[in-house]
Amino acid sequence: MPVITIRRALDVALSRPMEIEVDGRIVGRLERGDSQSFDVAPGPYVVRVHLDRQSSLPVHVDLDDMETNTLEAAAGESSSTFTARFLQPKRALDLRLV
Repeated sequence: MPVITIRRALDVALSRPMEIEVDGRIVGRLERGDSQSFDVAPGPYVVRVHLDRQSSLPVHVDLDDMETNTLEAAAGESSSTFTARFLQPKRALDLRLV
C-alpha cells in the first residue's frame, strides 16, 4: 500500500502545530520535529500544510502500488515577513518532496 509521510523541520514557529491537508481534508497535525505517515490508495494526491492563516503551495504526488513519498514542511524565516503574513499567506510555508 502506498504511503505519504510528512515531516516537519525544527522551524521558527515554536509552539504552534501545522495542519496537514490531503485532497482538501485536514488529516493530521504536526508539532516541530514530528512526522506522520498515511496509508493511501494508489493514485494522485494534493498535499498542503497550514499554520494559522498561512499555508504552503499545493504539492502534487502520484503514488504507485508500493511507493512511499516523503515531504518536509517548514515555517522558515521568510514566513515571518510582511509579504508572507499579509500579501501572500497561501505561499508562506515551505513544503517539498525529499
